[in-house]
Amino acid sequence: MEEQVSLRDTLANQSKVLIKDQRYFIIGKIVHTFGFLVHLSWIFLFYFLEAPLLAIFNIFSALCFFATLKMNQSGKYFPAILIAVIEVIIHQVLAVKLLGVAAGFQYYLITILIVPYLTEPAHNGAKMTLSSFVILIFITLNFYCANIAPIYTINSQILDAFYLFNVTSAMVLIAFIGYYFNKAVTEAEDNLEKEQKKSDELLHNILPHSICERMKNGNKTIADKCSQVSILFLDLVGFTKLSSNKTAEELVDILNEIFTLFDNLAEKYHLEKIKTIGDCYMVAAGVPKERPDDTKNMILFASELNKTLDQYNARTGNDLKMRVGINTGNVVAGIIGKKKFVYDLWGDTVNIASRMESHGEVGRIQVSQNTYELLKNDFEFEPRGPIEIKGKGQMETYFLKND
Repeated sequence: MEEQVSLRDTLANQSKVLIKDQRYFIIGKIVHTFGFLVHLSWIFLFYFLEAPLLAIFNIFSALCFFATLKMNQSGKYFPAILIAVIEVIIHQVLAVKLLGVAAGFQYYLITILIVPYLTEPAHNGAKMTLSSFVILIFITLNFYCANIAPIYTINSQILDAFYLFNVTSAMVLIAFIGYYFNKAVTEAEDNLEKEQKKSDELLHNILPHSICERMKNGNKTIADKCSQVSILFLDLVGFTKLSSNKTAEELVDILNEIFTLFDNLAEKYHLEKIKTIGDCYMVAAGVPKERPDDTKNMILFASELNKTLDQYNARTGNDLKMRVGINTGNVVAGIIGKKKFVYDLWGDTVNIASRMESHGEVGRIQVSQNTYELLKNDFEFEPRGPIEIKGKGQMETYFLKND
């Protein structure tokens, strides 16, 4: 499908304008281009109308708007608008003095009431002062100068044409600027919403949904005590040997493919992936909130892991195995830090689960006494007997049968 290039992207490529400044650039371009073209045409018009002073002044005005157009292209948005506004004020005062209010030049002052506010969000004091000054001039021109005879006498039909053109041009310019600014704001809001959704999706891929919501609601400390949490550790056996004849890219691809398969299984059984450390994978059931049959789901997940890895080996020709260990108990769950933060678990339950894996056997699922007691009526286990666990002494452990 052919990619559609927006006006904003085209201008960004051509003028190297920052995306956040696009609306300032475009509005400035509209104002300065309009001013340059109108004053350029008026040079010849006033020459033929035998109003030489206005013709000469429009030469100055055209050059002024040409300069502000260049300033706008270089990113000097507000100075360019300020110069343009000053020129418009002087020009309209002169035009009304020379041609009278019947020509309608004073209505261009209305346009410059809003234009400065559509530029970069700064200089608000100067903008307010300028607006007040413009309003004062507009009132003066309409009511005071209305009783003063113009210097140049022009046919009434031409004056009517001037009036219609000037009023219409001022209205069209305001409408066009308003349309573009509304369009730019709408696009910015849409883009912001899209980026917010991307940010939320990324955050939800890193953290549990409920934790994300708590963080977005302003919770500064995320910490929970969770009971009866089942934790599984698995380690890929043979990966170190495999890595000796693989490139870095190939190793990352292998781990990514395997762990993606495990991620899909974890999602199937409503488990929470906690982290990976090298070729070690950690997942939990019962955090951040408990579900029915959490521990049972963990065993079903563990049982399917070996089958999934065997299918991967058959497809790729690799010969990877795994050790799996599970323990159930109380943990503290939360987030620490401000950068590269992760949702993690702490406590003795985590340490024992890790020992269940490291002291296990290849291709077997070893569970602690706690996990066994919860599931002994639902699954078949075989006692391994007491084993020495570092820091814990002798512990009774069990292997899941028919895994």
